[in-house]
Amino acid sequence: MNSDVFHAGVIQILLPSLPPDSVVVMDNATFHKRLDTQKVIDDAGHIIEYLHPIEHKWAEAKSKRRAVNCSIDALFSHYMT
Repeated sequence: MNSDVFHAGVIQILLPSLPPDSVVVMDNATFHKRLDTQKVIDDAGHIIEYLHPIEHKWAEAKSKRRAVNCSIDALFSHYMT
């Protein structure tokens, strides 16, 4: 995926299928932050909300899991009650 492909998809697929006054939720991928893409969504009367950068934390957790070679349950067992 790149910003040109995403922008075209927003214009050709997403916007025509959205009900009025929709909220478009996106993660923090670079191609989601292109200004002209944000503008066409806004100009169409929709609101953009970005997820918090939790995907970075998940990447860290997956990396740690690989490093210690354990299951997800074992990795997070310290936090479970």
